[in-house]
Amino acid sequence: MKVVIGGMNENELIKKVQSGDEDSMNRLINNYYRSVFAYFYKNTNKYHQSKDLTQEVFIKMVSGISRYKPKASFKSWIFTIASNHLKNYYRLLSRHPEHLELSEDIPVNELFISEINIKSDISQALAHLPPAQRETIILRFCNELSIKEISKITGAMETTVKARIRYGLEKLRKELEGYDEKNK
Repeated sequence: MKVVIGGMNENELIKKVQSGDEDSMNRLINNYYRSVFAYFYKNTNKYHQSKDLTQEVFIKMVSGISRYKPKASFKSWIFTIASNHLKNYYRLLSRHPEHLELSEDIPVNELFISEINIKSDISQALAHLPPAQRETIILRFCNELSIKEISKITGAMETTVKARIRYGLEKLRKELEGYDEKNK
């Protein structure tokens, strides 16, 4: 499947980026920025941290784009960078919990509510999942990646990805049923 960005084939756009075309780089970043931001926001539930993580991923993308080869989709490539960056973020938090932000008081109008498109009860239910299950479900259902792509991104076997989705969805269902009971 060929991806078209701003009227140009994605692979052609990437070749222009690799040859130093700054306008093409901006078009590529603009095309993926919201979905990468939403990926981090859904995983961390922290607006400012998600913005920072997203910026860091695009810095890595810019520095590594010369090595990109279109073996897999660019979307898979950028989400592999994001997935690895998220794992590093969680590793840092486990070693240095003082970096964990306690709260982020963000006025609602600053959030990309329409882009994130997730209700708070689903977001809370996702937060209760183990990180590997949460990441897999977000990649599958929010970013619409295939099992094979998720396997490559996360480094997990396809059977493991399927199991994470299955068990994660079951936990989500139970969590959401709990929310329904509380709100009756």
